[in-house]
Amino acid sequence: MVSMQMNNTETQFDKLEKNLHALSTRMPDLPLSEVMLCRLTMHLGREMATMLDQQIRPFGIAEAEFRVLTTLFSQPEGVAHPSDLCARAAQSPANMSRICDALVSRDLITRVMSAHDRRRMVLRITEQGEELVRRLLPTMFAPLRDLYSGISEEEKRHLISQLKGLYARMLEAPKLEAVERAE
Repeated sequence: MVSMQMNNTETQFDKLEKNLHALSTRMPDLPLSEVMLCRLTMHLGREMATMLDQQIRPFGIAEAEFRVLTTLFSQPEGVAHPSDLCARAAQSPANMSRICDALVSRDLITRVMSAHDRRRMVLRITEQGEELVRRLLPTMFAPLRDLYSGISEEEKRHLISQLKGLYARMLEAPKLEAVERAE
């Protein structure tokens, strides 16, 4: 399955590269390498999310929900505030609220008012939630190892370092302003 996806992806990347080269002939200032890296990163992220979602869906849970559940599982005593989980699970506050509603409805987490601050909620993973994480997470190990099998440990550490640096620069970069419409 992975090799078939790789062949399809290679074809898509070839088409993408040809398209960007054609675009660069019409727009000579196009930062070709940077645009290619951006497009590849975006495509890789979508494909990775799809792959993980295919592993998770048979268990009746969405990838974002599982990410929040595993993040909560990793916390001391399985407890956290929703705002703390937003950054750790890469979710917006609105999406976190929806995800928590879904996890509460399936009895995978509980949500109660904080005893120390009535304005804050406390989330706690339930025994059923812990059981799901312990059962599901190991099924993802083999596909991930297979996916990264052609990359040495040193190359993985280097890639992680580069991606962290890119992410930090992206957070520091000025936001693109919307281009005013020409009338």
